[in-house]
Amino acid sequence: MDKTLGSILKGGEDLINTEGLIVEAVEELVKDEIKRHIREKIEENPELKAEFKKYVEMLMEAKMKEAYAYGMLAKTSADLGFELIPPKMKDEMSEKLSELIEKKMEQMMEREE
Repeated sequence: MDKTLGSILKGGEDLINTEGLIVEAVEELVKDEIKRHIREKIEENPELKAEFKKYVEMLMEAKMKEAYAYGMLAKTSADLGFELIPPKMKDEMSEKLSELIEKKMEQMMEREE
């Protein structure tokens, strides 16, 4: 009896998953139709197309600058952390890091051969 009930419930889960898949597919079709409509409107108006392209490029450049700024902030934070280390410990860490980098470089060179 328990197995039968389990099978029925499990079958119900499969039905729910199928419904979710159908809903997701319909949502994607709607998105595709909206994209098609937007592309048509952009293609109909060369001025609008040029302006749209210009601002998309500007946005992409801003995103790249943002990623660069985050990278530089991480580097600066690491530099700050290194400055906070006591001098004796800093020398020891520098030595260990140099050894680690040397070891990793040797491993990389061996892989390339």
